[in-house]
Amino acid sequence: MSIPTPSTTPNGRSSRVFSESDEIQILKCLIRATKSVSPPIITVGTPTINRIVKRLYYKFTPSQISDKLRRLRDKYHRHARNKPLARTHHDRRIFKLSKRVWGKKITPKKNDKVEERIGSGKGDGVRSLEKFPYLVAEFSRVLPDNEVWKERMKGLEEEKLRKMDQGWVFIKVEEAKLVAKKAELIQQQIMEVMGETGSANGDN
Repeated sequence: MSIPTPSTTPNGRSSRVFSESDEIQILKCLIRATKSVSPPIITVGTPTINRIVKRLYYKFTPSQISDKLRRLRDKYHRHARNKPLARTHHDRRIFKLSKRVWGKKITPKKNDKVEERIGSGKGDGVRSLEKFPYLVAEFSRVLPDNEVWKERMKGLEEEKLRKMDQGWVFIKVEEAKLVAKKAELIQQQIMEVMGETGSANGDN
């Protein structure tokens, strides 16, 4: 299969080897090949180069791809220092893709996350209330026509909701014990009033 080589123009300068579409495809292939690696990508290994060559149907040699990646990286850093250099739509698109490869990954500081949560007045919240059936049942019983409490409840932290739900579990257990004690007490009193062989109807 023939490999494209730069042709020369009448003034002796080399014409373009890679089209704009080729540049986009090269960066997209590189992004897919290095998706498990956090940017910036320092080096691009031979297996990744060969993968890009194959993806582009062997239109270019590995050395051409390697050289093109170096040029794209240098172009990105120039545009990162001076963004007005990215004048065309293609330049801006190349810059955006290149940033995913060679740009620094900025992660919020821990203190910033804490301040954001404090400022919002709530934590991460929960998506579903299914884990807290006793709590939901009591609110539904007391506030049957008010759905606002559900959204407010979802804004609370899971640990807090779990404690609230456990509070109702404890109450349910105590209520069950109380019912059992009441049944035991009434049975005992019936025996005392009616006698061991008697009944509630007064038969001896």
